[in-house]
Amino acid sequence: MGKSLLIAVNVLITITVTYSRNTPPVDACGFLQKSGLIHRFPEGKPLYGVQVIDKEVYVIRDLTPYIEVYDSDTFQSKRNISIKHIQRPYNLVQSGHNSSETSLFINDWSNEADMTVVKVPSGTVTKWSSKDYLKPFGLTGSSFYTGENILGTAFMRQRVVELTPDGKLVSEVIFRNISNPRHTVKMAADRYVVSHGYVSPSDLYQVCLVDGNGETIKCYGGLRGSGVGQLNIPVRLELNEKNCILVADIRNKRVVVLDQNLNHVRNLITEDLEGPQRLFLDQKQGLLYVADNTNQGTGRVKVFKI
Repeated sequence: MGKSLLIAVNVLITITVTYSRNTPPVDACGFLQKSGLIHRFPEGKPLYGVQVIDKEVYVIRDLTPYIEVYDSDTFQSKRNISIKHIQRPYNLVQSGHNSSETSLFINDWSNEADMTVVKVPSGTVTKWSSKDYLKPFGLTGSSFYTGENILGTAFMRQRVVELTPDGKLVSEVIFRNISNPRHTVKMAADRYVVSHGYVSPSDLYQVCLVDGNGETIKCYGGLRGSGVGQLNIPVRLELNEKNCILVADIRNKRVVVLDQNLNHVRNLITEDLEGPQRLFLDQKQGLLYVADNTNQGTGRVKVFKI
């Protein structure tokens, strides 16, 4: 009896030690301590959107009248979806995680009030107008906190709007002390995370936590720079299941991780990037898709294991 118990304990210890040795270390947000580039998609015109839906990767490029579709396992090209009426596709987000069909939303840099909706997998294309006073500059796909709705960050009007999939206005929050908001994610019923800062050296380049009344609670960043506590055009945000925030810090050529209280966790990706413009986090696969653009007017999607 005692001998059997001792053998069982030794086996359990062996299994536990082996498991811990084979499990890569992660940070406080659940990301691998050592991330790595695993694939580069073909280079082409500048990129302004990447999404993953049911084993397929969807990509849009500037001045390109179609969506590129790739297999998410092999990364091989599968087909294109025509969006000929869009002159300059600028954002690509999704809604419909709980539906039989997912919708892709694309706005047009040349006419931001118009929204194009592409049903996946059918490829059906429709269009609606978000009205001139909204004109979302940065789009955010549906999430746990918005249901099927999407968010639009109105750059010139300093607000975020929540819209139904067919374009009806649900709510809006006017930012009180934030200029030039670029992108917004909703992290609670009455909490938003907003990135802002344009191109002037005197601008504040920050990621801020904002309440449902538009009041700023806390900010990370300040005058532009590359050190801890500094950003240089935080152009896009992604939220993970622990409410940690990924920041595409475009001119610092990196992706920064902040916790839900906007404390700096670490710089997640600092190599293999030239100008991270858009992000998509595939949490199930532990992959981060980065739409990375160069100063030479080209771009490609890069996939990182994180």
